[in-house]
Amino acid sequence: MEIRHTMKIKSIEATRIEYPDPITKRTPPRDGPSRGQLNSQATPMRRYASAPGNRRWMPGGARDVGCVVTLEDGSWGFGMTDYGRATAAIIDDFLAPALVGQDAMATERLYDMMVRVTSGFGSGSLTARAIAAVDLALWDVKGKVLEQPVYALLGGPVREDLPLYSTGNDTGWQKELGFKNFKRFSHYGPDDGIEGINRLEAEIAEARELVGPDAELMLDFWLGMDVETAVRTTERLRPYNLKWIEDPFLSESLDEYPKFRERVPWQGLATGEHWYGVYPFFNAASSGLVDIFQPDIIWCGGLSPVIKICHIAEAAGLSVIPHGSGGTAFGQHACYGLAAVPMIECSGPVMTEPGVPLEEKDRLPGTPVPSEGRLHPSDAPGFGLELKREWLPGFFS
Repeated sequence: MEIRHTMKIKSIEATRIEYPDPITKRTPPRDGPSRGQLNSQATPMRRYASAPGNRRWMPGGARDVGCVVTLEDGSWGFGMTDYGRATAAIIDDFLAPALVGQDAMATERLYDMMVRVTSGFGSGSLTARAIAAVDLALWDVKGKVLEQPVYALLGGPVREDLPLYSTGNDTGWQKELGFKNFKRFSHYGPDDGIEGINRLEAEIAEARELVGPDAELMLDFWLGMDVETAVRTTERLRPYNLKWIEDPFLSESLDEYPKFRERVPWQGLATGEHWYGVYPFFNAASSGLVDIFQPDIIWCGGLSPVIKICHIAEAAGLSVIPHGSGGTAFGQHACYGLAAVPMIECSGPVMTEPGVPLEEKDRLPGTPVPSEGRLHPSDAPGFGLELKREWLPGFFS
């Protein structure tokens, strides 16, 4: 195989994602509450909503922004992110002009350039999402040019198998699907008082009874707690041996984490899906803020910063479990190629309504699906996605 040491970028374009429906069979869900109803959460906007978990006032992304990087020989790679026009404009107006003409193989250089070219208005949040789409497309095309899957570019698979965990409150259905580890959401927050703590304890007790003592069980507060309520709740849940408490506080409220750790030092603590770039993770590792980092590969800036975050974690004796990593080819390759990752999360992009096989979940063509609690990334070049260029029209065209 001839290895081309340089390959210049011809164009970078934000795109829409309009692939045809790959599912030919649809199984109706079982009667009962939907996943949306079961997974309602006491988010930060709970205080202003009329019912627990109402997220109407928290508009989110829909993984609706693609990015195509095309090289001078016609090779192209695909990345994606969310938040629509805002991130698409950053790609087209700031990142593309800076990177066109550069060597596409120099992923480290290109990531650093993207961070620096956006430093005038900040490389967090929506900017990090835009950088992620470009960075992932660069890794994808790099793998295609070198005819290697991305996890091989990272050095090859670290383990033959990684344990999975499923996320959601339909724990019985997840167990039927073959998952062995489980994470649940809390419906209740500070505004629910002692009644909310009592109800949450009953739900966790029921879940622990269902999954048994040998399964890992976790709880996600999705940024909706204050220190006092988080401490009281965690103390009540100690008999159920939760592996970690996740995202109890607003992502910028870093002062709350040491207060929480001081009062419940025995409880594992995880966060980071709403942190962007590398610096928050470095600061958290330096201060011993949490035990597990959870960057989202399409939110924090792509694979390049996830590699750096994993190295930071290893040096600090911490773990990295990228948010929603089982739901995208991008996250799957990162998990299998990086030694700091001990588990893979299978959440909304993977999971189906009770009774509906996972194979029927809408997903990008070429994305592997968990089966009986096992998941392996594609061995095809790049991230292994089976996309056609015509399915990716320009975002603003």
